[in-house]
Amino acid sequence: MKAEVVSTYRGGMWSWLFQRITAVLLIVCLAIHLVLTHFANIGELTTDNVAGRLAHAGFTAVDIILLAAGIFHALNGLRMVLMDYWFTSRSRAMGLSIVLWVVGLAAMGYGTWALWPWIS
Repeated sequence: MKAEVVSTYRGGMWSWLFQRITAVLLIVCLAIHLVLTHFANIGELTTDNVAGRLAHAGFTAVDIILLAAGIFHALNGLRMVLMDYWFTSRSRAMGLSIVLWVVGLAAMGYGTWALWPWIS
C-alpha cells in the first residue's frame, strides 16, 4: 500500500495542526474573555469599565491572543475551502496564501492599533 504525501500547496500538515491549535486557543481565550467581561464585572458597561479591564496586562494579552487566533483560524479555513474548489494549481495556491497573509497581517495590525492606548 502506497502512502499518500500531503502536498503543501493542497493544505499540508502544519496548516491542519495550526487550525486545531487555534481552535483550542479560541475556546480558552473566548471563555476567559466572556467570564471577565460579563460575569466578573456585572453592572453597567461604560468606557471606564472597559478601560479598567484593559489596563491589566493579562486581559490585554488574552484579547491579542484571541484576535490573532481568530484571524488565523478564519483565514486558514477560508484558504482550505478555496483551495479545495478553485485554487488547484501550485501557483494559484501560493498567490492565495500570500494574499491571505497580507489580509491577516493588516487585520492584526488594525486590531492591535485599536488596543494600543492600553498596551503602551
